Amino acid sequence: LQEMIKPLVILVVVLFNGIVCPPPLRQQAQQAQAQDNAQQHNQEATGQQQGEATQNTEQQGEYDGRHPGYQFAYTKYLEEVVKILESDPKFNERLKNMKEDDIKAGNIADHIDDLPQEVFDKLHKAKFDEIERLRKQIEEQIKADGGAHNIKMPDHLDVQELEKFHKEDLRKLIQKTVADMNAMDDQRKEDFKQYEMKKQAEEDHKLAQMTPEEREKAKLEHEESIKRHNDHEKLKHPGSKDQLQEVWEESDHLEKDQYDPKTFFALHDLNGDGFWNDFELESLFQLELEKMYNETNPDDDMKERAEEMYRMREHVMKQIDVNQDRMISMEEFLNDADNQNSNPPKQQEAWEDLGQKKVYTDEELQQFEAQYAKQQGWGEHAYDPQQVASDQIHQQPAQQQPQAQQQVHPAQQQPIQPVNNHAPPPVMNAQPHVQQQQPPQQPPQQPPQQNLPPVHHEPIQDHTKDPTYGI
Repeated sequence: LQEMIKPLVILVVVLFNGIVCPPPLRQQAQQAQAQDNAQQHNQEATGQQQGEATQNTEQQGEYDGRHPGYQFAYTKYLEEVVKILESDPKFNERLKNMKEDDIKAGNIADHIDDLPQEVFDKLHKAKFDEIERLRKQIEEQIKADGGAHNIKMPDHLDVQELEKFHKEDLRKLIQKTVADMNAMDDQRKEDFKQYEMKKQAEEDHKLAQMTPEEREKAKLEHEESIKRHNDHEKLKHPGSKDQLQEVWEESDHLEKDQYDPKTFFALHDLNGDGFWNDFELESLFQLELEKMYNETNPDDDMKERAEEMYRMREHVMKQIDVNQDRMISMEEFLNDADNQNSNPPKQQEAWEDLGQKKVYTDEELQQFEAQYAKQQGWGEHAYDPQQVASDQIHQQPAQQQPQAQQQVHPAQQQPIQPVNNHAPPPVMNAQPHVQQQQPPQQPPQQPPQQNLPPVHHEPIQDHTKDPTYGI
């Protein structure tokens, strides 16, 4: 425990007191800053255009379910380190010869000791700026919490040696970035899977409540909706030469036979930094997405559109991004273009979109529906039409019986006497035998007698009876 706390205490004390780097490195950092300021001044107009273009790109991609790009607290530091390292030809050459697993593990850090001093000066400055950011963040957190008890030690740089940037800084930065990006990708995919299973669960529950005729009609309508959504132009494979040339012709409004990869990269490098970031890369897929999705069409789901865009971006990153830094440099793009020209596929395979595949298994859906029905209070047979219909039949008599009993009081019900023309006349003074065996009951309430005037009838006359029928 002491070994874990010691680096954290050192970092808090050093950062909070502002003792970060010795004066010589501050001078080097200031010199590098002066050079960067001059370069930034030359690119001021480009930066303004970049802001507007990036904003437009973000607005075009704002749909329900859209996750933000890979943005971490240390994103600016990460991008700066990547740009500095990729500006060195020797470092780029080593990246090409390394395996993907070695790059993700941070093993490329073992090959930076012989980088030129001017590269290290820029790396020292980048680390200095990141430590300054952390110092301000720690200071604000200490004031807010009333102490340093909630401060966590950053694991994207080496806190054991704060004076300079060295191989452990690069190793930790790569490992942390890969872990965080993979976690975000996994969470996004899981969220989308939960969303799709929820849609299906609600649809299945809705169908179970319908009559057989209504259910059949709803199923046919759903199938027609799927057919309308899937009835679109064949999609080109993202990142293929055909797909990029379509953007060149349709979006950039240039002649298809004049397609030039270097010019194409520069046109879509909106901020002019020499790399394609997430938004710049996603803007290349809008034509393909418009073939499948229309925001005004009720058959199209905009959350599925966003997920389709992420799938395309991940596919192109895996194809072109050799050093796995989640950014595409011009060199990486041109190398991929040369590779496609030298090894053209015999037949360009089409892109398999979400409409052609499921993101969950039948077992996953079954487990989800059971849990979701329990959360919604739908019961154990929420998706079984026969069971739902049987429950409804059994519930109807139970609901009707109490209503019938409330309409007529049992004491007011008169027994129905059988009709018997040959029965002897009743004895007026005799009590029924049944009533003697039963306990006395409260007599039924009789309506109050009213003082009505007497009614006079004509005297009954004795008519002559017919001898045959006794009438």
